[in-house]
Amino acid sequence: MRYSTNDLEEITKIFIKLADKLLKDKKIDEYTYIKITNKKKKFLKFIEKSKIRS
Repeated sequence: MRYSTNDLEEITKIFIKLADKLLKDKKIDEYTYIKITNKKKKFLKFIEKSKIRS
């Protein structure tokens, strides 16, 4: 199944919000939260750069 860039961007934002909630509820530790959000934020930056180039 193929997703459009907008779908992937929205899914990534939802995933970051989920990580925020899990950290707040103490379901994950801070180290895991940082690893998750860094990867997802880098992905969002990549999408933004590709939009600018297009």
